[in-house]
Amino acid sequence: MQTHEIVNFLLKKGFQTTPDAIDYFLKISDVEFSLLVSKIIREKTRNGSGNFVITLKDIQDNTKEEKVSLGRGGDQFTILEGNEEVAERLEGVTGYHKLMTDRFARYKRIMYKRPDSVKVIKIQLLKTHTDSEEYKIAGLLSNKTKREKSYEIAIEDESGTISLLAVDAVNIHKVETFLVDQMVICDVVYNSNFGRYIVKNCYSLDIPTEVFQPSDNKQVYGVFLSDIHVGSKTFLDEAFHRFLDWICGKSGDEDIVSKIRYVVVAGDVVDGIGVYPGQEDELTELDITKQYEQFADLISRIPSHITIFVSPGNHDATRHALPQPSIFKKYASRLYKMNNVVMLGDPCSLRVNGVNILVYHGHSLPDIVGSSPGITFDKPAEAMKVLLKARHLAPTHGTNTVVALEEQDKLVIDEIPDIFHCGHVHTVQTLNYKGTLLINSGTWQSQTGYQRRLGIIPHPAIAVVADLSTLEVVAMKRFAD
Repeated sequence: MQTHEIVNFLLKKGFQTTPDAIDYFLKISDVEFSLLVSKIIREKTRNGSGNFVITLKDIQDNTKEEKVSLGRGGDQFTILEGNEEVAERLEGVTGYHKLMTDRFARYKRIMYKRPDSVKVIKIQLLKTHTDSEEYKIAGLLSNKTKREKSYEIAIEDESGTISLLAVDAVNIHKVETFLVDQMVICDVVYNSNFGRYIVKNCYSLDIPTEVFQPSDNKQVYGVFLSDIHVGSKTFLDEAFHRFLDWICGKSGDEDIVSKIRYVVVAGDVVDGIGVYPGQEDELTELDITKQYEQFADLISRIPSHITIFVSPGNHDATRHALPQPSIFKKYASRLYKMNNVVMLGDPCSLRVNGVNILVYHGHSLPDIVGSSPGITFDKPAEAMKVLLKARHLAPTHGTNTVVALEEQDKLVIDEIPDIFHCGHVHTVQTLNYKGTLLINSGTWQSQTGYQRRLGIIPHPAIAVVADLSTLEVVAMKRFAD
């Protein structure tokens, strides 16, 4: 890259740089530049320093810390998030205040990357304006109430709370898709007839459109799985063995199988113990350690040159609250001993073949289905899109989705993933949203009694295969009878 290209690239990200930093960037490859800048921006965003200048010291600090790991096949991968020690869990009002304060600060840093963010004023200042001018505010959506022909919403920032009214069909529809506790940006005007502020336009933080640049690296495929549920009577054992035969090259598709280097599992690898009342009647194995042994036996058949990333779900042996640490080692010690298995938390972020992948089991997806019009269980990627727009994996929590009270909200989607992978709802869908590939990879379990009562029809025994050099889904292999 040339100097002007470096400067323009960073400006689009909302950052500037120094001459000595540019000298360093000019000496490295385009791929190294992209990866290094992504890491520096991620660190600056996480720290909340408000410093938008990349210096040579930033480069030095970030080139000596990141460790690239090698898979058994010699392929490189980097764990970005999801393998840290569990943070101290806070309690009560103080803990909730710290979590939400950090969330709001992260939201603001994302917002300030938008060109129009300079127009945002604080709610306290807005209340002093009762003229006919249009103003822009931003805050957490603390409440929304449907009226006969309107929607009343409450927006909160660090200076106060204000009630707004959405009266036109376009903004009413937008409000219906918003999630409580996500950030919402509103253009408002005071209406003397209503005696309050009216929403002229409103929108989520969302992700910008980014065109994925095909990698210069060799063509590599990743397989995306979730919700295997070993130990359940409804686990599709024969279908999973057919998958294992296939990935071992025993069932054709050599042009695909020969390029697979990664398997990414988004949680619920076993069915667990005591997850719901009466579960013991639906299990083939009542010892959770043995369930993990059985899972280890299965994936041990996957060729050793393929790296397997395993993150937990709500059925796995780890804490229930998000973010979840990796599966507890005392129950799954064999998985930790396998050379080609990497144990991660939920959510987690990794980079393979130059592609950033966000993995999240999907605890909050049923909440989206239950609160967002037009989104159903058979279209899970549409629910994932709502989370990307909100820039948070579980903005509304406390009833069905439990979030740990910690000083840092690790569920904010700071960095835009190239691939966003979920499970949990047992149905398959893939789509591309603004350059990000969304994958919900279904299940390896047939319909359960609980799903039957809810009318959920699972899409079992499907392996989603994606080309990590183009972000194209190259196969959705079905292994059911």
